[in-house]
Amino acid sequence: MFPAKKTQLNYVIKITELMLLYSYRNKNKIDFKNLINNYCDIYRKTNLYNKNKSCFKANKEKVWKKIIDDLYRYSFFNKQKYLNLSLKKLKPFFVKRVEEKINLTEYNLSAKYGCFNYSIIEKKIDLHMPVFQFINHKNFKKNYSYDEKFKMRAKDLFKLVKDVKKKYPRIKKIQMGSWLNEYKPFRSLFPKTWKPTKKEKKKNSIAWWGQFVRSDGNINEDLYKKFKKNLKFKYEGKFYECNVNELYNYLKAIEHG
Repeated sequence: MFPAKKTQLNYVIKITELMLLYSYRNKNKIDFKNLINNYCDIYRKTNLYNKNKSCFKANKEKVWKKIIDDLYRYSFFNKQKYLNLSLKKLKPFFVKRVEEKINLTEYNLSAKYGCFNYSIIEKKIDLHMPVFQFINHKNFKKNYSYDEKFKMRAKDLFKLVKDVKKKYPRIKKIQMGSWLNEYKPFRSLFPKTWKPTKKEKKKNSIAWWGQFVRSDGNINEDLYKKFKKNLKFKYEGKFYECNVNELYNYLKAIEHG
């Protein structure tokens, strides 16, 4: 099981702590239940949710609604009491998920193009990175160099773009919404024309919260500590886009370089 149970629980409890604090901080500006459901994805960390079908399991949504009612009640207490009670309420559902070997989206090990996949949205190629840890788990070895990681991902992305050009020659734009766009090593996979648009991804996804998980599946302690202090994301889940041909030419030059 990737990662180990102890690692999974530590990650889930700490990322949930951040989500709970974020909701507590913003509850006077945004409805609390809306924050929990649509700015966080705590429900996906529980055994109540079916990741493969992107919905709650049969008769489990009402269980989640009862949990939210309790969290809402706790939100009227002081911050520490709210946090302690909320985590105590949620932890059994995290433990059951691990025991049932239900994997998280954060722990995907494969995608069609190495770490990447795509769909078509609004006549644009919408790039996804289901395996976002910058590691090729199919050919795993420890301590990849930066150059090895870069070439591995560039090769994956070039394969995807070649497939896109073959299947959808009339589509001119490729986009992606993720915190990764503001992470310099990832952005180096794209030409300088890869620029932010005015759109952002929804916050209840790894497009925002994925920055807190390390490649080994545990919490990024540095970002965790900083976020606890200021409750601000270091990287925002913005959409970036460029022309498909520009990306193709950029990656082709890397492959032949």
